[in-house]
Amino acid sequence: CSGRTSTDRMAWSVGKVHLLVYNTVQAIGWGLCLHACVPAGWLRGDHHGVFAQAGSLIKVFQLASALEVVHAAVGLVPSSPVMALMQWAGRSNVLFLVLGAAQPVQSSPMAAVMLVVWSMSEVIRYPWYALSLTGHCPAALTWLRYTAFIPLYPLGVVAEMTVMYQSLQHLEAKKLYSVHLPNTFNFAFSYSIFIKVLLVVYLPMWFSLYSSLLRARKKKLGGKEKAA
Repeated sequence: CSGRTSTDRMAWSVGKVHLLVYNTVQAIGWGLCLHACVPAGWLRGDHHGVFAQAGSLIKVFQLASALEVVHAAVGLVPSSPVMALMQWAGRSNVLFLVLGAAQPVQSSPMAAVMLVVWSMSEVIRYPWYALSLTGHCPAALTWLRYTAFIPLYPLGVVAEMTVMYQSLQHLEAKKLYSVHLPNTFNFAFSYSIFIKVLLVVYLPMWFSLYSSLLRARKKKLGGKEKAA
C-alpha cells in the first residue's frame, strides 16, 4: 500500500464503496426475488405462477448484474471480464430472449426451478461479497458460499438447458430473433439453430467452470476442513 499515491488510494476507496453498495443492493434485491418465488411456487404448490410473480423483478437485478462485467474490465475485482461477460450473457439469454418470448415455457416446472435456484445462489453470493469487503464475513457464510454451488449449480444448468430445449418449438414456429435472406447485407441467422448449438456446447462449458469453482473451494476451505 505504501507505493500507492493519494489519488490511487482515493480511487480504490471510491471503488470499494461502490462495490459495497452494489453488492448490498443486489443481496437485498435477490432476497426479494426469492421471497417472490417461494410463495408463488412451493408454498402454494403452484409452479405456474413463479415467472408471473417474480419474473419482472428477476429481470431488473439480472440486468443490473451487467455491471459485474464492467467491474472486471476496469480492475475493481480480480475476475476475467470475458468470463464475467459469458456468465452474464448466458443467463440473460435464457431469461430475456428464451423465457421472455416463449410464453408456453414460462409456466413449466423447470422454469420455476431455474428462477428459484438462481435466487438461492445469489442470496448467498452477494452478501458474501459485501461482508468480505468489510472484513467481517462470518466463517459459516464463507463455507456456504463455497459449498452451496455444488448442488445448486448443476441443478440450475439442467433447468436452463431444459428451458431452452422446451422453447425450441416455439422459437422455430415464430422464427424469433432470426434474420432471413434475401436482405441488404446478404446475411442469415437462425436463433433456434443457435440455441441447438448452445445446447451442444453448454455442458462442456459448464463443466470447465464447475471444475474451476471446485478448485477454488479446495483452495479456500481445504485446509480448514482438514483441520476440522
